[in-house]
Amino acid sequence: MIKQHLGMICCLLLGVFSSYAQTFTESRKIYPLSTDGNQYVVSGFTPFPHQKDEEIYANALLWTIENICPKLREGIVEVNVPAKSFTCDLTLASQAGSNQKNTYYCQAIFRVADGKLTYYLSNILIEAPPLLMRKVTPMEKLFPNKKEAHKQTRDDFVQTESLLLNKMFDFIETHSLSPITHWSEISIQKPVKGMTEDECRLAFGKPLTIMETGGEIQWMYNSSFYLFFKEGRVQTIIK
Repeated sequence: MIKQHLGMICCLLLGVFSSYAQTFTESRKIYPLSTDGNQYVVSGFTPFPHQKDEEIYANALLWTIENICPKLREGIVEVNVPAKSFTCDLTLASQAGSNQKNTYYCQAIFRVADGKLTYYLSNILIEAPPLLMRKVTPMEKLFPNKKEAHKQTRDDFVQTESLLLNKMFDFIETHSLSPITHWSEISIQKPVKGMTEDECRLAFGKPLTIMETGGEIQWMYNSSFYLFFKEGRVQTIIK
């Protein structure tokens, strides 16, 4: 009887502790710069043990399209569905409230395997606020051990990309995704009847406008590309 009571108490405590588990963003996890050959990179992996690889991949790609490369997947360089990887160009701005006002450019490669999302950010460029002319500097040209201003810039980039990665990881961990059954069409950005809204976002990005008339939802991507949904699936395509 005592063992049963102890077991119940442990379960209750675990439930309480899990309800207070911090998100990635709340924990402010940092993903530092490292060196790969002669360049600076941000690399590593994050496990999602309770999700299948396809779900991790779809959520990572969907979050990137929604938040980084929304317009017709502009900025998505490559989507390799069989390898569960994608490459995109990132443009990041210094966080509000920091003493930096830089814009950062880099390329990001994301790949999913064995319940882990691997990330690799490289080709990092820094655009400082314009004075007389625009100045873009590779991260490798900074000397943070010698110049305080360079150290502040490096640290600002790390804080900025860490916030982005934490937001992506939070989305992957919490977003409930509808089943994806049109991966081949998504990979070549081909609209077909029966695609869900999530699948269309993965394939084409966010629509410019969304309208609802007579029980039918219309997505417009441009003046010659429209999708019409009924009960959450594509019924009519104009392209």
